[in-house]
Amino acid sequence: MKLKYFGTAAYEGVPALFCQCAVCRKSRLAGGRNIRSRQQALLDGALLFDFNADTVSHAQRYGLDFSTVADCLITHSHCDHLYPDDVEIAAKPYSHEHPPIRFYAAADGYGKLLPFTQKAESNASAALIEAGRGFVTAGGYRVLPLAADHDPASSPVIYAVEKDGKRMLYAHDTGIFPEETFARLAAFGKLDLISFDCTGCLGADGAWRYGHMSLQTVKEVFARLCALGAADERTVKVLSHFSHNGGQTYDEMCAAAEKEGFIVAYDGMEVSF
Repeated sequence: MKLKYFGTAAYEGVPALFCQCAVCRKSRLAGGRNIRSRQQALLDGALLFDFNADTVSHAQRYGLDFSTVADCLITHSHCDHLYPDDVEIAAKPYSHEHPPIRFYAAADGYGKLLPFTQKAESNASAALIEAGRGFVTAGGYRVLPLAADHDPASSPVIYAVEKDGKRMLYAHDTGIFPEETFARLAAFGKLDLISFDCTGCLGADGAWRYGHMSLQTVKEVFARLCALGAADERTVKVLSHFSHNGGQTYDEMCAAAEKEGFIVAYDGMEVSF
């Protein structure tokens, strides 16, 4: 499997649009990997995670041909993960001769997708999912949505994905996992890669336990997964979905996280596993 990160920031991006905090000022000056767009990733060129307002620019920047993308997994309905208005681009006159694409989303996201997927001559469709009920995508991925600790109104889930004996977990946006999620991951099989929410960056103050995580809380979750047999020292551990509110730039995150065996994601990064 190969996971490509198109965007690695929380809602406001880094640097945030209007912000003059120290993280945003330093990121503007340093440039490069310190510049982050909103969180989005693509597995094997075929399975897309989330569909936000940066999708058009991501596709243009990274040369994504959407004819290879059959399925899109929506984590929740917040606008930095689901921007349903752009789903209309899959319909005429905005798109011609486009292969079908299916969006999978829990209740609130599904409801927001329907006005666009039900338009005449759209090649997009929506499927209603729920935590704990697995399914197989058109591309042959076995997907298990799992309960997330995030705004309940947004119908949040995280995704365990398996194909050809490889397994990964895409865990954005969530705080420390609910107990039912730990239990289901213990039964899913050993994970080869975990993409962790790290909105709170280093989180040295012990916060960021609910709704989002930091490096400190991610370490707790990873230790729990190892104890359950769902991960081990060979599991690739990636941190992503960063906010300036966490207090560190990309460069500063790397200095601390790499000592703990974590990869700090950046826009355009690819990880094979």
